[in-house]
Amino acid sequence: MTFQLKRTTGELLKLEHGIKSGDIDPYVLRDFRDAVDHIRKTAWAVQEWQERLVQKRDTATVIPLLVMERIRRGTQLYEALAEDLKNRAIRPEAAEIEGLFRAIERLYQELKQLN
Repeated sequence: MTFQLKRTTGELLKLEHGIKSGDIDPYVLRDFRDAVDHIRKTAWAVQEWQERLVQKRDTATVIPLLVMERIRRGTQLYEALAEDLKNRAIRPEAAEIEGLFRAIERLYQELKQLN
């Protein structure tokens, strides 16, 4: 994993130069930025977890941070999907639509129980 992280860091730095050219589809760039942001926050949480373990501090407070990040990321994804539906970028016959619909219904039912 350490080698893969070092290699990926190098690849990201190379990508940075290409991104600066400005010749990128804005849709693809937004997805890339969202993914990088998610990875950055996940890496931060894992590092925080590791540091707390080493320092013999409570790690339980890191879990709510991860949950909040999943909520934030989920919200971003749902908003992007809503925009895709509005722009007709998603085919209504796509097989994945049914699975997404069931997942959203389950999430909705769970959220309703919070009240």
